[in-house]
Amino acid sequence: MFVKGIKRGKIIELLEEVDFPDNQEILIEITEVNDFWSALQDFRQRVDLESIDDNIFENLRDKSPGREVDL
Repeated sequence: MFVKGIKRGKIIELLEEVDFPDNQEILIEITEVNDFWSALQDFRQRVDLESIDDNIFENLRDKSPGREVDL
């Protein structure tokens, strides 16, 4: 599991929820993110992009003609 966070002194604020009960002991690996693009490349190397379903948003666009205005 990879979770992004922000270091504030001795506290690391997680930017998303983690599925662990409170008071659960965990081990954390910390990696510095230099910039967005290096973080994106690292993410792409770690995630199997082929397994992501690209058709999930198919037919999402509203095909109605919109509001009709009578002048």
